[in-house]
Amino acid sequence: MKNKIVIIIIIMVVAVMAIAAGFYFIQKNKLSANPVENTTSAGQFETNNQTSPEQPQNKLATDDFEINIPEGWRQTVPAIGSSAMAVKADEQLNDPAAQKINFKSYFAISYDTLPGKSLSEYLQGVKGQLQQTISDVVFSQEHETTINGKAARAFEASLTQQGVNFKILMVAVKGAGDDVWIISFNTLQSAWDQYQETFSNIANSFSLKLKK
Repeated sequence: MKNKIVIIIIIMVVAVMAIAAGFYFIQKNKLSANPVENTTSAGQFETNNQTSPEQPQNKLATDDFEINIPEGWRQTVPAIGSSAMAVKADEQLNDPAAQKINFKSYFAISYDTLPGKSLSEYLQGVKGQLQQTISDVVFSQEHETTINGKAARAFEASLTQQGVNFKILMVAVKGAGDDVWIISFNTLQSAWDQYQETFSNIANSFSLKLKK
């Protein structure tokens, strides 16, 4: 689990504030959305065969994966140790503490390995290290799911940094062999209801490319 510390840093909003402030935005490519599952307010997944027409999709693609980016989100230069990152570019937040640190809701994708570990065991390790770093973090809604045919496990977390209350969704997707891909979403607790469905749609669009 060589990148676990990097993943913790990406989750830690203190490190992300300065990153989100200065990123340049990359030209987008249009993509029609695939059927996905949505997370309900209870934290469970349910099937949804249509994507909301008011949210056109763009595609973030690397040599390893593709993932949808909703309208209004922009790909950015990824944080050190992550493979890709996107922020809600024109987000207007009413929280003075969040404004002070120029926070923008974001998601990041990172790669790691889990030799001999299950997804559950891997995430337990991530949560343990996150607790050591941020003592007041509270975890909830951990569950298994499937994303485009790949086993996945997700959990939510709440924490406070620099006077701001944050809500995180972290999704671990099993790749080939010992590969694991981590999708980390971060927003304000006060904005969680607004972004919960969007985060679920993004996560469920994640698709690994076949190795040549």
